[in-house]
Amino acid sequence: MIYISTAMYIEAQEIIKRLGLKRDNSINKFEVFKNDEVTLIITGVGKVKSAVALTYLLSRQEITQNDLYINFGVCGTKDKQIEQGEVFLCSKITDNDTKFTYYSDLLFKHPFKEGSIETFSKVANEGESDELLVDMEASSLYQAASVFFKPHQIMFIKVVSDYQSTENIDRDFVLKVVEKNIHRVIEWINYIKDNFIKSRQVLTQAEEELIKKVSENLKMSATMENEFRQLMIYHKLLDNDITELIDIYLKIECKSKNEGKMHLAELKRRIIK
Repeated sequence: MIYISTAMYIEAQEIIKRLGLKRDNSINKFEVFKNDEVTLIITGVGKVKSAVALTYLLSRQEITQNDLYINFGVCGTKDKQIEQGEVFLCSKITDNDTKFTYYSDLLFKHPFKEGSIETFSKVANEGESDELLVDMEASSLYQAASVFFKPHQIMFIKVVSDYQSTENIDRDFVLKVVEKNIHRVIEWINYIKDNFIKSRQVLTQAEEELIKKVSENLKMSATMENEFRQLMIYHKLLDNDITELIDIYLKIECKSKNEGKMHLAELKRRIIK
């Protein structure tokens, strides 16, 4: 299952329509739309509202290692050279209030630009952030999602709507900005859904045992092992032989998790180019 949250209905409107999502009337505290493969919730604007809504939704589900979470919505930027409607995938999220920083591990190939985002408790004006993008939900959503998902299962897709000015942005303008590149977002969501969410049977029993052995050799944590397994699924779905790829790691026995983390990073660079 892919879980998606947006702060406002206007941000979700095209996703709901294009993915054929239907209102879940069994949930009356929030607007939730779903089909057999995607569940979307409208959280409301702001850190507290969004975290409460997402936690409410996810706590009712059985989240697995094959599920993903995506936050989608508009954001501001300080860079006036960036065109309104441009889509970014955010790997670094900073909370303006606490100054804590969180990272999403971008495991999947994507067609978007990458950028960092800072989350404010109020509308951020020009000059208030050192990061490229700003919004009002990402940091709290990351904290809520991380209770249920590993970092490689959490993604933030943001559409630039404004340049951190005091200019009022109405619903029609937000819809116009979202519609500009929503087809690229939908195509990517469908790609992820078709190629990775349905990947439970991709690995053979022998390959699962091989992955387990390498994980032990590299002293991987549970999070590292989950990421390693997803990398192997990704590699195999591209019609590659994972046995040949990781055979070298069967001969390595790490002395620490940090050593194993370096090998995992090297392996990731070899797969995702």
